[in-house]
Formats: sequence, structure tokens, C-alpha cells
Amino acid sequence: MQPYSAFCNFSAVALPYSMDGRNRVKAILRGDRSDRISRAVFGGGLWSYRLAGLRIEETAKSPDLFAEGIGSVFGDLDTDIVFAGSGLNSFPAEAIGGHLNFRGGQAPLLSFPLIQKAEDARYFARIDITHSPHSLALIEMIAGLRSRLPDRYICATSWGPFTWAMILCDWQLLQDKVVSDRGFVQEVCDLGVRLSLALYEPLIERGLIDGISIPDGAVTLIPDALYREVVIPYEKKLFDMVRARGIGCFLHQCGKISQQISLYPETGADCITVDAGVQIRDVYRMYQDRLVTAGNVDVINTIYGGKQGHICRAAAECIEEISDPFYRFILMPSCDLPPDTPILNVKEFLGCADRI
Repeated sequence: MQPYSAFCNFSAVALPYSMDGRNRVKAILRGDRSDRISRAVFGGGLWSYRLAGLRIEETAKSPDLFAEGIGSVFGDLDTDIVFAGSGLNSFPAEAIGGHLNFRGGQAPLLSFPLIQKAEDARYFARIDITHSPHSLALIEMIAGLRSRLPDRYICATSWGPFTWAMILCDWQLLQDKVVSDRGFVQEVCDLGVRLSLALYEPLIERGLIDGISIPDGAVTLIPDALYREVVIPYEKKLFDMVRARGIGCFLHQCGKISQQISLYPETGADCITVDAGVQIRDVYRMYQDRLVTAGNVDVINTIYGGKQGHICRAAAECIEEISDPFYRFILMPSCDLPPDTPILNVKEFLGCADRI
């Protein structure tokens, strides 16, 4: 680890504060040095809905109310990125007949699996998002956030291809197919790409978002060879199609990621946000010439459960691991915020980078 004094010297070469969060993140993704240490709350969807007194199951009834409530929460935070739609990633499945199961403030999943065989996945060659009233409401909510938060980098979220497979299939069936039927895994991952694009495309066409984010931590449950040979091509397919439209691409990976960490750049992501189970110093060294590293302050023990002094120490220790925290780096929690995380802890975390 660098000495604390050496880390602090970076402030002498940083540019004056001049960028808003939106342009700051765009600059970082281009490979420019930032005017300050960039910071963001990863996810925060369920947390912000709870804080704003919103019920997820009512999204389709009042997208403007959601935009107003969530916009107020994030507008009061010094976060460069807003991960719009976090916690609502399963909404597009409604367009192919999925019945959303709302579970008392938890992220909605499906009431029953939709895909039993490869032909089921191929059947949904074209996905009409207008068949998902919750997705349509989500798009309008994001439109409201865009107008309320013009200075923030708006990053829409959806599941990664293999995590979509877990959402759409019975888990025991998918486990069996992972071992015996790569063709099935390919078909359901391709369907996952189509579902994500069905949400992303209207957002891009309307100029509402700056980036997309997919969590695909489910890939840590499959062999590395299967991930590299079967799943990564679909993550890359999604990112390539979106990047061609001028949109940034974020990949979030959590769980036991240490064995796969070297594979993630093959997805074509512009930024990879990592969990607390890896040394961010090593990840940054591995990634810094190719993409942006984000993370990995422990969200449970530090941001959710820590005292304010503990939070700043953890943020300082994370930043000290980065050889140049103004270059290709965004300070983030290791994963999504628990819904009952104290807002003062979140504000403390975001403000620490300017006080270190």
C-alpha cells in the first residue's frame, strides 16, 4: 500500500473542480483524468424507493411520482452516477409473459419459470416492450429523472445474460443444462440480451441515458470455461451493440469473483465494478490501461453497519490502493445498498473522498 502522504499528493495535480458528475464520468470512461475523485452509490434502487416512501408494485401507476421521489433522494447526494431502475431489473420479462412477484419491498422476481427448453427461448425472437406496463412506466420514470438530474450520469440497469437465465429458468433445470447442454445456455443467454435491449433501446433513442449497467454475478456459479466460452460472447454482444450508440457500458460482478477477475475485460465493458472479496490494488493494476475500475468498499460492514469514522477510514484505505485515483477509477460500494442503510452513512461515504 502507498504511504498516506504519497496518496494525498495527488490532489496537487488534479484539475480544478469544473465538471458536473455527468461529464466527469464521460471523461473518465474516455481515459481522461478527473477533476476530483469520482464517486457513486452503486445501485441504490430499493434503498431510494424505501427512503422516498415508494412501493415498487405501484411503479406502473405513477412513474412521475417515482421520478420525483427518487430524484429528490439522489439530487441530495454527491453521487456522480444514478443507476436508474436498479432493483427493477426483472421488469422486461413481463413482455414475454412473465408474472412479476412483488415481495414486500424486495426486488421482484417471476412467479414461475418461463423457459423449459431451447425452443422456448428462440420463440421470443422479437420482444415488444409495450407488452410490459411496468417497463413502460420505468422508461417514463427515467425520463423524469433525466429532466430532474441533468448534471448526473444516468445509467440504466438490467440483468446480465446468465443472470437472466437464472430469472427465467428453474434453477435445478439450469444447473443440469450447464453440465449437459451448452446450446440451451446459449439460447437463454441470447434471450437475456434481447430482453435487456428491449428496455435499453427506447431509452437510447430518446436520449435519456448515458450508460447501461448489468450485474451478472451468477456467472461465479458456473465453470470458468463455460463463462469464457459461452456467456462472455453474449455479454460482449450486448455491450458492443450499445456502445455503437455512444453509450457507456458497466459490468458489476459480485460473489466469489477472484478466479474470474482477469476474464471480465473480455466482455468489452468500459467500467467493471467489483465486490469486496478482491484486492482493488491488484484489479486496478490489471485493468487501468484498458478500462475503469470501480468499487470496492464493503457495503455491509462499512457503509451499512459502520460508524462514520469507520466509513472514512475504509474509503481512504480503498483509495490508497489506487496508484492514481484521478485516472480510470470510481469510488463505489462493493455492491448494492441494503434498503435500510442510514442516509447519513451514504452521505459520509460520498463526502469522504474530498476530505481524505
